[in-house]
Amino acid sequence: MGIPRPPRTRLSATTESQLRDVLSLCLADSTLDNYTSGLKSFLAFCDRESVPLEARLPASEHLLCAFAASRAGGVVLSTVRNRISAVRAWHIIHCMPWQGGLHLQYVLNGVDRLAPDALPPRPPITRVMLELLHSHLDKSVSINACLLAAADIAFWGQSRLGELFPTSASKHDPKRTPSRFHLGPVSSANGSRGLHYPYTKTKRFMGDDTRLTRQLESLPLFSYQETPGGQWRFLTKKLFLKICNSIWHSCHIPRFTGHSFRIGGTTELLQCGVPPDIVKLMGRWSSDAFLRYWRKLEIVVPMHAQLLQPVLNPHFLSNPKPRTSRARS
Repeated sequence: MGIPRPPRTRLSATTESQLRDVLSLCLADSTLDNYTSGLKSFLAFCDRESVPLEARLPASEHLLCAFAASRAGGVVLSTVRNRISAVRAWHIIHCMPWQGGLHLQYVLNGVDRLAPDALPPRPPITRVMLELLHSHLDKSVSINACLLAAADIAFWGQSRLGELFPTSASKHDPKRTPSRFHLGPVSSANGSRGLHYPYTKTKRFMGDDTRLTRQLESLPLFSYQETPGGQWRFLTKKLFLKICNSIWHSCHIPRFTGHSFRIGGTTELLQCGVPPDIVKLMGRWSSDAFLRYWRKLEIVVPMHAQLLQPVLNPHFLSNPKPRTSRARS
């Protein structure tokens, strides 16, 4: 027997339309894409198992457990959890009862026990790799100059590529990706400027701010003309990574993902001796994520620990013998 549902409240067409509009914005675009993929995976599983249409959604806990167990041994637990979360999101959005409970949690525990070894952490982009881009790309070509500016800002600004680039090469949403008018005025003798991110992964439409070197109106920050006076084109994350990886591949460097720029900039700044709290502030890191994405800790941590010792306890360094107290008579 299914869980009884209260009768649906009848509301005006305007209110129902407003509800649909709000629900359509409940998930970030990247999350919506992942959930769409997860739901398709669940429906494909139902097709393979010949599950009747009326028994698929809302899904029983038995069906959810079987779906979770179907990938055991082949994927890590987080992949299965994400797909289960996608099915759960469908139930929430459509006001359907969610049957996932203790039995499902036990199955997920088993999936975790059978999971293959996790992949090593993604390596960071390095300064040498940035130099390869500069040496291989002709800066007089507009798209190349645009790409190099993007690579430098992504690296030294510890930026997420999804926060820098529009998703389309011809359409731009200034509420989501930085435009040239998001650059602040010059604030230093070297031309440093502030950059406002209108949308970020963690703060969403509240946005966030960082400091960048001088850039050049309301075109996207990384835009170019293929011919002088021609149509403006917008550099996308996909094209950016395609060009970067093609150059690195020619130098026998394996393919890198967009997040490697952010962690690469963080690692480089730490290795150069920039204090961790400054790096954290520059990269707009939350404390937990900042620590999780550090690289080359065998270099970074000892360097900062050794520098801090004289500051933390100079008396101990000059007087290593512990003091002894007089015995009371």
